[in-house]
Amino acid sequence: MDASERHKSTSSGLNRSFLSRTLTRGDGSSEVAQDVKGPWGLNTLYVPEDVTVADLIFVHGLGGGSRSTWTKHGEPSLYWPEKWLPNDIGFRDVRIHSFGYNSNWEKESSLNIHDFSKSLLGSIQDCPTIPRASQTPLVLVGHSMGGLVIKRAYIMAQQKDEFIPTARRIQAIFFLATPHRGADLAQLLTKILNITSGPRPFVTDLHRNSLATQSINDEFPQYSQDLQLFSFYETLPTSYAIGKSLIVDKDLATLGYINERTAYLNANHRDICKYADQSDPNYKTVRNALASTIDGFRARSMLASRELDREQRRRLDTYLRITDAPEDDFLDVDGVRMSGSCEWLIQKKTFLDWRDGANTQLYWISAKPATGKTVTSGKVVSHLKDLNRDCAFYFFNYGDRTKSTIQAFLLSIAWQMAFIHPEVLHVILEVCEKDEQLSQADYRTIWRKLFLDGLLKISFVRPQYWIIDGLDECRANSDIVPLLLRVIESCSIRILLTSRDRFESHRQLGHHQTRVLSEGIAEEDTRSDIALYLEANMAHLPAADNEDRRRMAHKILAKSAGCFLWVKLILQELGQVHTSGEIRQVLEDVPSDMNEMYARILNSMSTAPYGKVLAKAILTWTVCSARPLTTEELFHALQLDIKDSIDSVVRSIASSCGQLVYVDKHSRVHMIHQTARNYLLQADIHPEFGIDKRLGHKRLAMACLQYLNGSEMKGPRHRKLSFTNLVRERSPFVTYASNSLFDHISHAIATDEEILCGLAKLMSSSNVLSWIEFIARSSDLTVLIQAGKALRNFLHRKSKELSPLRKDIAHLDSWATDLVRLATKFGKDLLSSPSSIFHLIPPFCPPESAPRKNFAASARGIAVLGLSATTWDDCASTIFDPNEQFHALACSEKHFALGTFSGRIMVYSAMTCQESQRLHHCEPIRLLHFGHTPKFLATAGARTIRTFDLTSGQIVWEFETPQMCMSITTTEDDRVLLGALKNNNLLIWDLESGNLRDCSNWTGDLEGQRAHAFRRPIAAAFCMDSNLLAVVYRGQDILVWDLERDALYDTYSKLAGASPISGRRTADAGVIALTFSRASSTNLLAASYSDGDLILFDTTDGYVKAMTTANAHTLACSPDGRTLAGGDGSGKLQIFDFETLKLLYCIHSAGHGIKELQFSGDNLQLLDIRGSHCRIWDPVVLVRPDAEEESSDAISIPTMPQESKVEDKDDTPIISSIACHKAGEIIFCGKDDGSVHMYEAKSGRHIKKLLSHANGVSIVTLAFDEESCAICSTDSSSRVMVHRLTRHVTQGWSADPAIFDHRVGVSVGQVLTEKGNTRLLVSSGTSDTLWSIYPDAPQIIASSPREARAAHRWSTHPAHGSQLLLITGNVAHIYDWRTLSRLTNSEGILLEGSVLPELMIHSITPCFHGSLVATTFKESLGTRSKSKLLLWDSSDFSTSARTAVPNPKYHYLADEVQVLIGSDGQRLVFLHGNGWVCSVDPQSTSLEHFVRHFFFPADWLSTDSPLLLEITRRSDIIFVKREEIAVIKRGLETSEKGSGGPLGRSSPLNDVRRPLLQVPDPH
Repeated sequence: MDASERHKSTSSGLNRSFLSRTLTRGDGSSEVAQDVKGPWGLNTLYVPEDVTVADLIFVHGLGGGSRSTWTKHGEPSLYWPEKWLPNDIGFRDVRIHSFGYNSNWEKESSLNIHDFSKSLLGSIQDCPTIPRASQTPLVLVGHSMGGLVIKRAYIMAQQKDEFIPTARRIQAIFFLATPHRGADLAQLLTKILNITSGPRPFVTDLHRNSLATQSINDEFPQYSQDLQLFSFYETLPTSYAIGKSLIVDKDLATLGYINERTAYLNANHRDICKYADQSDPNYKTVRNALASTIDGFRARSMLASRELDREQRRRLDTYLRITDAPEDDFLDVDGVRMSGSCEWLIQKKTFLDWRDGANTQLYWISAKPATGKTVTSGKVVSHLKDLNRDCAFYFFNYGDRTKSTIQAFLLSIAWQMAFIHPEVLHVILEVCEKDEQLSQADYRTIWRKLFLDGLLKISFVRPQYWIIDGLDECRANSDIVPLLLRVIESCSIRILLTSRDRFESHRQLGHHQTRVLSEGIAEEDTRSDIALYLEANMAHLPAADNEDRRRMAHKILAKSAGCFLWVKLILQELGQVHTSGEIRQVLEDVPSDMNEMYARILNSMSTAPYGKVLAKAILTWTVCSARPLTTEELFHALQLDIKDSIDSVVRSIASSCGQLVYVDKHSRVHMIHQTARNYLLQADIHPEFGIDKRLGHKRLAMACLQYLNGSEMKGPRHRKLSFTNLVRERSPFVTYASNSLFDHISHAIATDEEILCGLAKLMSSSNVLSWIEFIARSSDLTVLIQAGKALRNFLHRKSKELSPLRKDIAHLDSWATDLVRLATKFGKDLLSSPSSIFHLIPPFCPPESAPRKNFAASARGIAVLGLSATTWDDCASTIFDPNEQFHALACSEKHFALGTFSGRIMVYSAMTCQESQRLHHCEPIRLLHFGHTPKFLATAGARTIRTFDLTSGQIVWEFETPQMCMSITTTEDDRVLLGALKNNNLLIWDLESGNLRDCSNWTGDLEGQRAHAFRRPIAAAFCMDSNLLAVVYRGQDILVWDLERDALYDTYSKLAGASPISGRRTADAGVIALTFSRASSTNLLAASYSDGDLILFDTTDGYVKAMTTANAHTLACSPDGRTLAGGDGSGKLQIFDFETLKLLYCIHSAGHGIKELQFSGDNLQLLDIRGSHCRIWDPVVLVRPDAEEESSDAISIPTMPQESKVEDKDDTPIISSIACHKAGEIIFCGKDDGSVHMYEAKSGRHIKKLLSHANGVSIVTLAFDEESCAICSTDSSSRVMVHRLTRHVTQGWSADPAIFDHRVGVSVGQVLTEKGNTRLLVSSGTSDTLWSIYPDAPQIIASSPREARAAHRWSTHPAHGSQLLLITGNVAHIYDWRTLSRLTNSEGILLEGSVLPELMIHSITPCFHGSLVATTFKESLGTRSKSKLLLWDSSDFSTSARTAVPNPKYHYLADEVQVLIGSDGQRLVFLHGNGWVCSVDPQSTSLEHFVRHFFFPADWLSTDSPLLLEITRRSDIIFVKREEIAVIKRGLETSEKGSGGPLGRSSPLNDVRRPLLQVPDPH
């Protein structure tokens, strides 16, 4: 099968594809006779072309229809909501809909008004023409029972969280003869119907004062105070079978609310909503009331939208990082165009066909350099704007890195489209709010999230135009063409682009169905434009009269060969001559070839007596700079470079190199044209001014290094810092030097020792921290990542001549990793507090890292001790559940999910690794799949597939499958679910109706031996981007099915690629895993074979693209499609570049074989499941350089992959509980194997194992009593033990035999020891028991059985050591420690204030020397649910007290605490929700602030286990990290003060002044 056959498509209207046919098929027949009453559901009748100010929805009543109710005599032209309103100027910007439902009272029904209301509400919520993100007001018009349906729907919307946004949008309701309290005629109708046929609940609901109307009337008033209500009542009687009367009397048709307007209509019940013509007084009354309401919305919208738009635009600018308005680029281009020029293009038939033709197409204009392509593009933009067409544009500029990448192009186009279309703005803001760092991602991620999943899904009413200039100046132009073709195929967008090369050179990039108009700019096209230019400059030609000037202009025109730049330079030359001989010499000697023209200019410059050194410097900086410098930046850069002072950059440019360099109106310095840059970079073209690219970049790099190593970038001299000396006044050159240094190093000569020395100096001084702080303050940490990559590549290129043992090389090599890790591990905190890089971050880096070695050695600073890891760990977190076997794994942007053999699904936060939800499938999970919308999750077992709504946690649909499902996926809008089954069937379900839409057997058309060969598949993979399904059979080639054509696409053999089906069993090894690339511009399929080979197929051309050895049992592709991961049976992970199968990284991790792999939604982490473990990996290699950087010839990627060996710690006991020796010497740790250990508090060093419970049971609580030197331990089997500890001079600490050993038999909630350890309180689920355990044998003093009750907590009374304090629910009690008798009355002490019923007591902590009691309450007893902190005066808890009120001075702390760490007597210490360790003392309450001290790295907090933290008497913080403890010394001596309210909630969108960092001064 050749390529053309493989890509045939039969998608015409008569022969639609299988997939298209399936996705558009309804539940019933494809041709359903249209009901004369009108269709059911919400039907959109009119959509405005431009901005929509309101949605108007009509709802019919009893026996009516979505069309018939509003149409007089059934005449289609009198259907006024559709025929009249859209043509009425008062409704030009209103979306109009009509809702229909089955209210036919002639047939039996089980439906009632509540059911109709649910249907209405759901239809509004899911209507594709009413964007969910829209804030447009909703106006509902209900006739008769339709008004009750509307009222009930509004009540439901107010009561259900998922519909609250819809409820807020409902602004007005119009009632036309609505029986608010029922109608007498309905009772008569019910009696008649009961005689003739069955029930109609919705008719019963219309009875006067029925339960339905009473319920509505009871609830509606409390929600409707802010609505505009209009009630119209009938005045004429209606004739019916047995009489004639008013159907709904006035008293029943009006509400009597203060916000209700009433009016009568001269009509009966039927005709109150249908009219003969637009002059009907009744129509005018209703129409004018509607129009007046909408006018109010329009005026309010205009006022509000100005402020809203301003805020939204600001957010858009911040999210997309658009600093220079694209309009400026257009104005710069259009400003140089002569009036009347470029008309030749506008008049061309091909252009008109592109602009106005029925089909969207790509218009590709190619031309030689300097022939006016950019000006022509500007003309097209101007022309389209004049026609009021929706137009976005982009001008690529190779000389400016910020304007030469696909990433910048996509962000700019998205920004412009958002300005044109509010719906695009809403979509982009919604996407960016989920990923605030999207603008810094790789272009593939931006393309997928902003365009494929966002912008391209929007239906535009009008044609859209994109104008793209200078495609050849895009740094990865071959990658952008497939994206543009995809845009045209997906959306009504017409693209015009200009480039030096023709479209034909890009044809090999892949198959497409887009029509391309390709033509070049001929000399005769631009001849008239050059003539116009010469005419405009005629007066400047050096000639005696006009006739001579015309002859001179004619000669220039004849010699120009269509090149505008040549003409411009000739005019400059002529401006410098005066005699006729000189004029003749210029016209005859100046070559028409641009290279020869440039040579002439350089030769002229070389004869100048002065300024040649400066001219060469200006040319070098302008040619090699990463972006155009401003004159101010260049002024400082040149002085560093030539080590001399200059007076004026502008004058220097004009006098020394003005024909090649110019300054634009924004004071930015540019080369006159890209051809001039290319010419100068040919180093041998001129001895003085030719530029060696690598030497030029070295020159710029050295100037940047000189600045960054200078005094302006020195770190703070003292540890006590102030805001003012952190944000000091610096040279304008600081931004360029900081952002572009490593860009120049990437292009410099690798053997250069001078650069190496400059880098070594920077990286070993505090200047490097100032540089990092400056980068963080500018909120672009991608610079750090790119710097680390560039430094790594520079060292790799230099490695052949340098010893890695050299101290400076080893130091720089460490920084290459450290820079990336600083951005990924500390990014959030570095952005919120840039100055933290000086003293807070280095101590938390590994001991062998450069920041820790160089900047964390102070005896007065923070020290982190006790951890064994000396280098960065690739494993960010581990989730372990000994009671489960993980079988399935899936990842989305915000979550990942684990499926187990028991049928449970655990959903975790991708950011914190905390379990957020638990679902049940009721059979072993085989597959998990997150949808494109954040709330969708599909699960598959052996016999069923379920879909869940993650917002509610409810099952939405359940589908039975005849065979096990091998792969599942959804379409982009999550409306259709596809499953590939082991019986060779493809099943497609409608996720809106829950019906099976289609079933297809992909082997159905195969015959004989071929069909026999493909009997039972073992694996499958979907590629919805290409509409392909790949299926694996044991011992057979890969079968690829075309979902679009419902036909065989190809079969792929290991060595030959695409090949005909032979039906014979292949001799090759079988496929055991496969996956498609998820990159939209590639068509790649990776397959792993049982003999260890990994093969990459190109499914467009059918060949084997790459091959390597991997031994992978499972494969996964990153969301951006660039990275492939494979896992084998020994636990080894390998990471490859997907397009080349080049091995990038290898992680050797012993343990179980890897069952499944998945990449996180941001591409930066890799998750695996093996047995009962899920590991989250974040190797630096996953931070891939931009595609443009990878394709750069200046960057050398290491040929040998990096390797990492991870020690298997699966069997290492984990610390499960902790207690501190109050003297601060010893830390006691209980572990999950039943043992209790001792650690040294000052170093975190493990001392010894003290004692043990039964093997394999976890120690859940520990308590140490200092007075008796006894430790109490409780395990998960409810066994409580107490041991006295003895300290020996030689042997150290040891545990004596247990003085108390008791198994409770039921779950133990808490164990509390009295001071001195003479009594022990054991609180379980059934009783509270007080034991006497010393000095006599243990015995029960008192036991208080109780029924199950709310969560409770005991504590020794902070003010009275002989009393116990019990808090349960919102009540406290005082008990006697000696007898366990209650000292308060039966009602106890009522806790007033913020103790809500749903909150449960979690901890009680005395603080401030016992004067206050700190309590934490949680919504659940889960490990990481958010806490509420309340502080109480200890004196309020007395035996005579009846109520206690939280101390109001500490109210600001209530919602700030994630974990209460404890008290050191002087202050209360807690972990804030943003990861900072904070404290509060009595003196700070008057200012309502708490003190931020330091923060924990994000990966420390990313754990599924409870956070275990303690504070010692010496104010050291103890943090448990799995099997180790980290001791943070002097952490509380560092402080950063901030307000108690918004602290920790700073947003990158807000320019918040960062607080003062205070560190103790060593002096």
